[in-house]
Amino acid sequence: ISGTTGSKSSYSTSGNIAGYKKQGYELVTDGYPADLTFDNDDTTDQNFTVHLKHQNIQSTEAKTVTETIHYQGAGNQTPADNTAQVTFTRQVSTDAVTGEKTYGSWSADQIFAAVTSPVIKGYTPDQAEIGAQTVSGDASDLDFTVVYTKDAPTKPVNPSQPTTPAKPVNPSQPTTPAKPVNPSQPTTPAKPVDPSQPTTPIKPINPSQSTTPAKPVQAGQAAATN
Repeated sequence: ISGTTGSKSSYSTSGNIAGYKKQGYELVTDGYPADLTFDNDDTTDQNFTVHLKHQNIQSTEAKTVTETIHYQGAGNQTPADNTAQVTFTRQVSTDAVTGEKTYGSWSADQIFAAVTSPVIKGYTPDQAEIGAQTVSGDASDLDFTVVYTKDAPTKPVNPSQPTTPAKPVNPSQPTTPAKPVNPSQPTTPAKPVDPSQPTTPIKPINPSQSTTPAKPVQAGQAAATN
């Protein structure tokens, strides 16, 4: 811009600044005075600086990681897919002028819990369990497949192979009978009474020794009365 010494400049930076802002810039400082007066020094230009920079727009980005377990092989008993999800977030800074994006770190790692394969009668899964899975925000979706196989039928008892019977008693080996009494060894009888030794008889009363009679009462002595 130019002008005569001592005159006021009609120039304003506001129009240009607004144009730059539309392109994604933001104002840092505007060094141009609002009431510029031209000086009288023709040897030195009057310089002013307007500082702008690229505007950075901050945003949050989210990402979902999905774990899917497919089940196959059990006919109409086959379970439906088992699905689980975890979500991660991070900060994103976008240069409003160039469109370039700068990414922050994803939020902390997360874990998909272990999943036990459903029990289906008559079928066996090739994987009893899908183990726990630790994933980060950089992970892709997880996909697993569990295949069921029909169990073989239970083998029936073979009628040509009956169970082994209990071992019979051998008739050639009878049980040992109780030992009989030896007739040549009879029991000892009680000792008989010796007829040559009769029992001692009761001593008889001696007739030569008569019993002493009771003393008679004298005639002159009456019996005492009570």
